[in-house]
Amino acid sequence: MRAGAYEEHECVLTLTASEERAAAGLLKRAISTSSKGIIQLGTGGTPVTFMRITNPHNSTTAVCSRTLKSRCSELQAIRRVVSGGQPSVLLQNEVLSLGDEQRRALLKEAGISDEIKIGPAEVLAIKVGLAIPWNKIRILRRWLKASNISLACEERMRHASRKAVGENLKGELAPFSFSLPSGGEEFRGAPLVFIPDLILKVVELLEENDRAGRLTWHNGVIPASEIWIKLGGDKGGGTFKMNFQIVNVAAPNSVNNTCVFCCFEADDSYTNLHIALERYKEQVEHLQRMTWSLDLELAFYHTEVDQSRYSLYSQELQRLHQYKVELQEAKQSESVLQQLATYMAVLIGESNPLTADLLHQSANTSKIVKQLETKIAASTAVVTREFPLNEGPFVKELDMALQSIGVHRQQYFGGTFVGNHVHKTLKLPNINTLCSAICKLAESSLPQQSEMVATRTMIFLNAFSKFAKCHSIYDQNFIDEAQVHELEQSVQEFMELFRTNFPKGTIPIKMHMVEDHAVQWARSTYVGFGLLGEQGAESVHAKFNNLARAYSAIKGKVHQLECIVAEHLVSIAPHNVAAIPPPKKRKK
Repeated sequence: MRAGAYEEHECVLTLTASEERAAAGLLKRAISTSSKGIIQLGTGGTPVTFMRITNPHNSTTAVCSRTLKSRCSELQAIRRVVSGGQPSVLLQNEVLSLGDEQRRALLKEAGISDEIKIGPAEVLAIKVGLAIPWNKIRILRRWLKASNISLACEERMRHASRKAVGENLKGELAPFSFSLPSGGEEFRGAPLVFIPDLILKVVELLEENDRAGRLTWHNGVIPASEIWIKLGGDKGGGTFKMNFQIVNVAAPNSVNNTCVFCCFEADDSYTNLHIALERYKEQVEHLQRMTWSLDLELAFYHTEVDQSRYSLYSQELQRLHQYKVELQEAKQSESVLQQLATYMAVLIGESNPLTADLLHQSANTSKIVKQLETKIAASTAVVTREFPLNEGPFVKELDMALQSIGVHRQQYFGGTFVGNHVHKTLKLPNINTLCSAICKLAESSLPQQSEMVATRTMIFLNAFSKFAKCHSIYDQNFIDEAQVHELEQSVQEFMELFRTNFPKGTIPIKMHMVEDHAVQWARSTYVGFGLLGEQGAESVHAKFNNLARAYSAIKGKVHQLECIVAEHLVSIAPHNVAAIPPPKKRKK
């Protein structure tokens, strides 16, 4: 061991020649007894490690492969010691410390490509996740290629897409019913895209989820011998979408677990639902009786198909419009009959039976005109009373209170009042905020009425609080026996308060469901409405709107809708869903 043996790590030794020879002899003898060429000498503190390093006579580029392999082994041994038994971590940091340009040059000299390759499944997941068409994938490919990132070829991606959809998708122009502005209805052709074999699609998704290990029975809530399938439909964005969800997964209400199997561009009227969904009646009945692998029965639960979309206000508007049309026709008939009766009286006399009959019809028509005018006046009064201007001080104060909790009244009247707004509104602090805002304004603006306002506000405070308690229980995914009993008491208290304080109030269909069916359902299944909610069906509307914008250039409405549904089916395939990286949780 001589001083200055390596130019880059020059050492200056103060040992004499005899001391150096003695030290070298001792180290050589100790290292020769070690199989790995590594020894440790005690110092009274941290031991000193010595390793044998071959003194190179030639540069690495001028040696044979055997010598090169020997030198690599020595370096690996050094890294193993220096890194504390983690040589790969040390090597990674060595490579990262080189810098981008030096690292690329090193890999290029070594004949190693640093190109990043993304497979067809991952690229297909990117495509459906971002709702972009094939032409934009080609543009993205060119951009990424400039950064040495290679995407799978388009043909392989299209093959994977066709495999996910299969032959089980059909589009056609079907006759649907449409309301006319003047009243009545007419049948016109509209796009209809559907999965002919619903049974095949359900079984296909069950098997894919089973292979991916995604099926669950929610800790025994679902019987071990059953598979629950949820059927439901909703209209949004100009199309009605009938879908199903497999409840035996971790997130049954997710949009990625919502399979649209029938979609058409028409209203969700009884006639149109019958036209589109009649084909599935026998298939659903068969699914309810059939068994899947492992002798699992299929149990279907039907969520709401919303046909009460139009409010009383819009119904009254339609009725008013119909009255006006009938009045115009009645006045025209009255005028014609009066003119004809006058002409016949001059021609054949008033005593003639034909003239008398015309006069009688004219009188009846005049009565109909007066009746229609009375109906129009009453209907107009209802319409003007249904939606007042709502510009009073109390309404403005309520608006500010709603905005303070993140809810806007316009969202309710605009049809965008969703479950999250309900959850916010029914929190007890927010209920107090809303009710106290009215009381405070009454105390300052109408002190003589403040006591009456406070009394009425307390009624609403109690009603909202009791309903919030019901909502917090039945909206859960799973319910135990104690919660079922608590729900039963809470529903009884709420309905008793409602009927006492609002004797003329109408019981809406959803309130009827809470009173007469929620407790019965919870006691029979111990499952809340949260597990069988319609969030996935609502979220599908936004997803279809994004896809519609991406495929708006496709010619033909039927083919365009068929492409949208096909892309949706690709996006919900379990292997494509698994390829989407989950978002990182925010630090609170």
